[in-house]
Amino acid sequence: MVEFDDLTVVFRRGWPRRTLTALDHLTLEIRSGDFFAFIGPNGAGKSTALYCMLGLLQPTAGEARVFGERLRPGCAAFRDIAYLPEEPHYHDYLTVEEAIRYYARLSRSDPSPAAMTRLLERLDLDRVRSTPVSSCSKGMKQKVGIAQCLLQEPKLLLVDEPMRGLDPEAVKDFREVLVDFNRRGVTIVMNSHLLSEVELVATRVAVLAKGRLVAVDDLEALKRGGSDAAPRSLEDTFISLVGKGGDARA
Repeated sequence: MVEFDDLTVVFRRGWPRRTLTALDHLTLEIRSGDFFAFIGPNGAGKSTALYCMLGLLQPTAGEARVFGERLRPGCAAFRDIAYLPEEPHYHDYLTVEEAIRYYARLSRSDPSPAAMTRLLERLDLDRVRSTPVSSCSKGMKQKVGIAQCLLQEPKLLLVDEPMRGLDPEAVKDFREVLVDFNRRGVTIVMNSHLLSEVELVATRVAVLAKGRLVAVDDLEALKRGGSDAAPRSLEDTFISLVGKGGDARA
């Protein structure tokens, strides 16, 4: 479903010009039905990989393909893709219900009043349906984004640090929604620093460090490290691969 083929992204900034390699010859495949997680230290290239998938950032070399093509603004493939950024921004003067309906219409979906009520009740947003988005917590704003994704019924869902800053109850609710998405056949690609949450939901994991792919495998195989030993926690596995300072082990 998603292919990264020798993807390289180099930023040039400052004067005199300095270079920063955000992604360094990334090559991997995300299969249909995966709950795939990118993990890595800050600056590892996780968000950059998502931006390249979406066609928001043009790589220096190589390419990212989704459904077999490079995405460009306006291409038909976006009808089957939903994206929830780490910090979603909405028109703050809209209420929760107005925002969900507005963004649903942008995706060519217009839920009936009954369908809207069912959706709001499912996400525990019914009690705040008339609340302005400007007054919502981060968890509520994340749920607004998830509501729009549910209405769109995508084949591919991309989420960037979806649980950062959420309270435990919101994390649990969000996790359950994502797992339900995946069980219904939606391929999910998630970036996260919360390794305990990744361990609960992901089926495959890629470890990035300083733009390089350190490891990629099914979750349980990655935790076993290619041996028959008992699996370690994902946190211990991550540290053994990347090191406490973020320097990937050879």
